[in-house]
Amino acid sequence: MKIKSNSPQIKLHPLRIPSSWEVSYNSLVELDPKDLESNEKEKWFNYSEDLLQLKHVKYNILLDVGWYPEADPSGSFGLELVKNTDWSNPLLSFSTANKYELIEQIELILWQVGEGDFN
Repeated sequence: MKIKSNSPQIKLHPLRIPSSWEVSYNSLVELDPKDLESNEKEKWFNYSEDLLQLKHVKYNILLDVGWYPEADPSGSFGLELVKNTDWSNPLLSFSTANKYELIEQIELILWQVGEGDFN
């Protein structure tokens, strides 16, 4: 039996996620928004308010990432770290249009939470 390869055209961005985290959803793609023209509307649909959500099981902390405003070339990534689903009082908020700065922050925060820094 031959396995069909239907790989997506735009792949998910690799992340180093420690084992103490669960992935609720992940649609954070390798595509860098700074490389897109504003008229490439079909590619901008990869930038939604629901890009990545991770949950730390032991500490009941969520890391949530989205693009705001959704699919808007003038937007930016927004990251919130929330404990016990208290969205009105995030432990941390971060915003950037730089994808690599976002990835660096995600991986740092995941490690810090695992070390108990946000308890």
